[in-house]
Amino acid sequence: MIKISCPQCKTILEFENTASGSQRYCSSCGQSLLIPIVEFIHTDSHTDSEKIHTLNESFQNIIEKSSKQAQTILKDLQQIPLKQEIIPIDQSNINLLLKDFIFWAVSFLGIIPLLIITVNQVSTQLTMFALFFAFVWGVIFKKFILNDTGSKRLALPALFFTGIIGIWLLLFIYRFLPTFYLNLADNQNLIVSLIGYIVQVGICEELIKALPIFIAIKWFRKDLNILSLVTIGVFSGLGFAAFENLHYGENAIGSAYSKTVNYGVEGLVSGVQNAMVLVMLRSLSLVFCHAVFSGIVGYFITTALIRKEKMGALIVIGFATASILHGVYDWLAGLQATMAALLAGFSFALFYGYLMKLKNSDRQLEI
Repeated sequence: MIKISCPQCKTILEFENTASGSQRYCSSCGQSLLIPIVEFIHTDSHTDSEKIHTLNESFQNIIEKSSKQAQTILKDLQQIPLKQEIIPIDQSNINLLLKDFIFWAVSFLGIIPLLIITVNQVSTQLTMFALFFAFVWGVIFKKFILNDTGSKRLALPALFFTGIIGIWLLLFIYRFLPTFYLNLADNQNLIVSLIGYIVQVGICEELIKALPIFIAIKWFRKDLNILSLVTIGVFSGLGFAAFENLHYGENAIGSAYSKTVNYGVEGLVSGVQNAMVLVMLRSLSLVFCHAVFSGIVGYFITTALIRKEKMGALIVIGFATASILHGVYDWLAGLQATMAALLAGFSFALFYGYLMKLKNSDRQLEI
């Protein structure tokens, strides 16, 4: 029905829908009225029912297909040998894995640090991490750079000998050296400081790292090949760096504490950040540098033994080269880090060139 109000007498009037747009009269006062045009929305209940029915059928089809697919999957799962599919390890695979260097190298890199943190003592954890990075570099040098299949009995003992006994011996010797000599590297004059880094840091440390080389020559001659002394030198450098890193880590903690006392929270943040950077730097690159420097010494000693002439001069050249590279690197590290990094790259290039020269030699090491 259409309801309108008479404009004359205000009577509410009702008309059929068919009166829309036509003229009518008020039943009370006879006033002529124009019924407004009204649009009506017609719903088709039949069409809606068809749509609902179609949707129901679609859902039922989906459910039926899903049910059939699930039954198929369950049936297939019962037929698949899960042990073979999930754990593809049998005796032949185990034999292959035991000989697969890449598998063990990646496992070593990924798993060992996770095992280290299970140790309760933090000091022990730090020592183990220092040795871990030394071993990583040791594997890289021995497997990919030196490619030395021998020296297995001497490499690791050289690492621990220098890391424990060698560093203790160096600190013991320092107690008897003149104070002015020990303070040369800290001199305000850059030239004097450079000389100090070479003659006090470079020479002393390279001499200590060379001890396992001379011990091997004296008592383990039958185990040596043309690359043995270089390998021993490299591992001796790795051991020195690993245990030296523990000392520098303690210094970094002390520095962070001092900054916290002096500058509060800002000092703490700065000190911790510096300690983190120092630990990463010394664990990765400086372990590598020490190995290169002592490896150079090992090369020149090997060359002297092969040539059997001018031996003393060759050994002096080796120590001088390694000590100068070592001292200049330490000197530059405190002045211009980029130049120090470039010098480290140059040192490795020299070492690699020495190795190629040694490997291409047709002469054998005879002691």
